[in-house]
Amino acid sequence: MDNSQEQNQPPESTQSSSLEGLLLMILIILIIAVAAMLLYRNWLPISKALGFEGPLNFDQVMSSKGMHDITLENGRAYDISYETSSKRDFTGLVRHTSAIRESTFAILTFDILVTSGDFANPDLVNTSVSNHHFSWMSTTNSEPNGAINLLHTVPINEEINQALKTIQKGDNVRITGYDIYQIQGFNTDGEYIGFWQDTGCNTTLVTNVEILK
Repeated sequence: MDNSQEQNQPPESTQSSSLEGLLLMILIILIIAVAAMLLYRNWLPISKALGFEGPLNFDQVMSSKGMHDITLENGRAYDISYETSSKRDFTGLVRHTSAIRESTFAILTFDILVTSGDFANPDLVNTSVSNHHFSWMSTTNSEPNGAINLLHTVPINEEINQALKTIQKGDNVRITGYDIYQIQGFNTDGEYIGFWQDTGCNTTLVTNVEILK
């Protein structure tokens, strides 16, 4: 009889424990929400204090000499030379897209593999992209027809940057821009920090993006 009485807890004690647990959960949620709001509002100064750069807004990039010299808000600068003065269209099926995370060359945003003809058909040609380089292999004995281009994109403004973000694998696109020959980088003190130059790809100053039906 004594054992039976010890196992039965009063209803008031159970209700009190449940209420305390609920209040604690609400308090934790409120703390997380306030912390997230403060972090969001103060992310830029926090990231700078920690040595991280926030997302680049291409409308705030200062440029001169027809996009040959670019200076960022943080003082880092780039000298861009182009292969020609003519625009070029890259039209076809996107078989790969991924963000470029090169802090030294922050103006580079995406690797986008644009294909046409046999290169757009996975049954005829296998493709892959790794470390900003692409490769392909025909699944038949014949030479593929069509074109394959891996674009390393530099958006001319923030609108183009956002348009590039919307591109997904499987989209048909037309991307227009200027072929970049080389990008030379300089730190905030004006010291040379190296260069970016593709080998067999297309570093491109993108001026227009269309997702085709």
